[in-house]
Amino acid sequence: MTAPQWSDMQPSDQRPASPAHEPALNVEHVYKEYARRSLLPWKRRRAVPPTVALRDVSLRVETGETIGLLGPNGAGKTTLLKTIATLIYPTSGSVRIHGHDVLEDQVRTRGLIGLVTCDERSFYWRLTGRQNLAFFAALYGLSKSQFRARAEDLLETLGLAQAADRLYHTYSAGMKQKLAIARGLLADPRLVLYDEPTRSLDPLSQQNIRGWIVRKRRESGSQTHVIATNQLDEAEQLCDRVVIINRGVIIAAGTIDEIRERWHQREYEIHRVSFRGPPVDGLLRPDPDSGLLEVAEEPQAAGARALRLRVRKGSAALSRVLESILRQSGTIVRCDMEEPPFDEVFCSLVLGDAPSSAAAGPPATPPAAEVRA
Repeated sequence: MTAPQWSDMQPSDQRPASPAHEPALNVEHVYKEYARRSLLPWKRRRAVPPTVALRDVSLRVETGETIGLLGPNGAGKTTLLKTIATLIYPTSGSVRIHGHDVLEDQVRTRGLIGLVTCDERSFYWRLTGRQNLAFFAALYGLSKSQFRARAEDLLETLGLAQAADRLYHTYSAGMKQKLAIARGLLADPRLVLYDEPTRSLDPLSQQNIRGWIVRKRRESGSQTHVIATNQLDEAEQLCDRVVIINRGVIIAAGTIDEIRERWHQREYEIHRVSFRGPPVDGLLRPDPDSGLLEVAEEPQAAGARALRLRVRKGSAALSRVLESILRQSGTIVRCDMEEPPFDEVFCSLVLGDAPSSAAAGPPATPPAAEVRA
């Protein structure tokens, strides 16, 4: 199989400017449901409620921002990403990219999007990496000179220059993922969508790709990035803000510090108490009724001890722990409040704030309030 030939198509960088004051991405009250049909003949006539993948999702992303989509498996991240990329249509609601509606102006909006997904079936296994990029460059309408310049730059930057003329099926998982990134950025899109860009990669390849995304952001401040990922450390490293989705609903949005602070204020506090004296871990036990949710003694140098406490906000649990240490002739060295780990915040939000199972059918009148990223 040979690489396709270029026609005299219009270069993809001759794109219309965005309407004034329009965000890079504007999702408004998007609802997506899938009809369910039974495979059993005697059940086909029964009414089966549809599966709701997205429920009244609204978010706004400004030009140059990097937004993370977080959530457990099956939460709706990939469905939202595919809806933005025009791969699936919403049941109701609208998606606008730089002011252009993805349904009313599909050709124009697709020219603004780059999708990075490591679906190996979307590449041609009997072509080389370079030939695969040439094929997609022809679909994007790039000229030969544009393809050569951009492909060489991407292959060199991503560390694929030496393997560019090898057959795709000989690539490792990391190399395939890098080629997927090169394909997504080949047409220099204004909005880049990533579906788990470092999934199944070794730690070194993950770090290399994350570092490359950071450098790309610095070089192109007008390019917008939306990253769907299950890796919270990746979101902390790459994203300006995050959107947490659970069961098709946005349950939290903002910077990681903002989400942690809002959750921290209403849930509990974490304190670390350093002291000298006899151990007290056997005397202190969790007592949810009094507000002491968790007690753990941490290893310290000889003669020093430390307790990590999780207490309900507003309770007297911390005071009671300090009193217990003093009663045992202990000396308190210091007491510090700690920020909760983001993975703990994430799990608490997903487990505690998840909506109940979605009912069938989009709402007749969308609610006036919306969650904005």
